This record gives sequence, structure tokens and C-alpha cells, in this order.
Amino acid sequence: MIYLEKFIFPDVDNDITDSPDRGSFYNDSYPFHLTSDMGLWSLDFEPITILCGSNGSGKSTILNVIGQKLHADRLSMFNNSVCFQEYVDKCQYRANRTLAGETLYNGHREVQKYDISKITTVLTSDDIFHMMQELRLSNDRKLHKSYFLKDDYDHCGNLPRHLNFETGYNVDKYIMGAEMRKAKSFSKYLEKTIGKMERGFSNGETALMKLSEYLENPGLYILDEPENSMSCDFQIKLKGVIEYLAKYGKCQFIISTHSPFLLSLPGAKIYNLDHIPVDICQWWEVESMKSYYNLFDSVKEHFMNK
Repeated sequence: MIYLEKFIFPDVDNDITDSPDRGSFYNDSYPFHLTSDMGLWSLDFEPITILCGSNGSGKSTILNVIGQKLHADRLSMFNNSVCFQEYVDKCQYRANRTLAGETLYNGHREVQKYDISKITTVLTSDDIFHMMQELRLSNDRKLHKSYFLKDDYDHCGNLPRHLNFETGYNVDKYIMGAEMRKAKSFSKYLEKTIGKMERGFSNGETALMKLSEYLENPGLYILDEPENSMSCDFQIKLKGVIEYLAKYGKCQFIISTHSPFLLSLPGAKIYNLDHIPVDICQWWEVESMKSYYNLFDSVKEHFMNK
């Protein structure tokens, strides 16, 4: 499924800020000049489109520009500047004709029933890390509370005899004790009172699980290095999830990544941001993949006849 067909960056004449707040330095106009310096004027999208390049090549900035232009839903903030929105305003995009927003066909704005902003989500490696932290904190809070409830449960056989419904004296204690008796086991009472404790997951398991939950619905997903915190095994599983959803789940993906497994997604269009001007390449042509190959080739005798 293709929701976003094309994204157009400012041309040479428009790739300059008019803002009086930019100051006197060239870098104050960020993200102006970023794509033009790379010779990147537009991106054409497939169901899976990948931006690859070394650190600082502009992958995350480009994803943030696209997400901001599409008014995408996102969890975390991103690096901004006084000129960022001005740059975004000078960009254009073309969406599927069934979608609205600011899509342009032959220079004319077309309004349709559905809005692409409603189905677009930006997820970063920081978001996935925060999901993992939230799960751990939730379990820690439940465990801490269980320590206090355990003492009460041990004494639930001694219900208070004197209640005062006017003042509320001992009423809450009596109700809690009665609920504990009814539960018959402390674990059942805990689950009813504070919720079920999630089993312990590794970082990779949690990252894959939480990310998969976010990708359940059809839509456009902009993923910034989603493989962080994942081992090779979980990156391979993530590759399988993305491949399946792009093929059968009515999902479109725009991904920045260093992962060889995600780069090798079948049918993915790969833009190499390390090449000036930016060009489309095969995954085995990426410099980092050549480095992996050279590493393993240098010790290939250790992999032979295994």
C-alpha cells in the first residue's frame, strides 16, 4: 500500500530562509540547505522506503521534516530551530488520491474524504526506549505496592469487629479484608487489585513487542532507527513484521536504519545519503554493508565447513 507517493524539498531559489530570527550564521538556518547540499530534491516512495547513511547524514532530519509536513502523530519531541517550520512550509508532497491534507496534483490542491495526517505515525528509537522504561516502572510500582498488601493479606482473617459507617472508621479495612478472603490466594488478589504483573522481558523482546503493538493498524509509519536495543535475532523478527505488514497489512514504511537486516527487506527502495548527489542503491552497495563483507571475508576460514 502506498499512502505517500512523493515528497518535494525546496528548490535552489527557495532553499533560503526569510526569517529575521536566524541570526548571522549559516547554521542558524537549519534545516535549510541540508537537502540541496546533498543534491536531494525529492523522494519517491514505495511500500517500504529506506534512508541509509552515516551518522550526521541527515536521515532523522528528513524524517522529522516529512512527519511535520504531514502533521503526523508522534510521541517524542525532536530537534527544532527557529527556521524549521518555515522550511517545512516550503516543502510539498503528493499523497494517494483517496487522501486529503496538502496533496498536490498538477499544482492543484485536492480535498478528499480521508486525511493522511490521521494515519501517519512517527516512531523513534527514543520512543521505543521509553516504552521499555514504562513497562519496567509499571512492574516496579506493582511490586512495591504488593509488599504493603502482603502484610494486610496475612492478617485478613482478623476482620475488624467495630465499624462506624457515619465516620467511616474501619469500613475500608473491613472491605479490603473481605475482598482478600474472597480472593482465596494472594496472587489472585494482587491481580484484581493492582493488575497483572508482566513477565520479565529482555530489551529486545520488549522493543519488538511494543513496536508491533503500534504497527497493528493500517497506515503510514515513519520509523527512525527502530532496531536500536535489538539483537540480530530480534532485528530479523522485526524485518519479518515489517515485510508482512507492508504486503498484507495495508501499511507503508519510511525507515532510517543502519541494520543490514532491515536494509535487505525485499522490494525496499533505498536512498543512499552518503552519496552526493543522493542516489538509489541496492542494499549490498551501501558502504556499511561493504565493511561487514570485508570483515567476514578476512576471517572466512572460520566460517567454512561449520
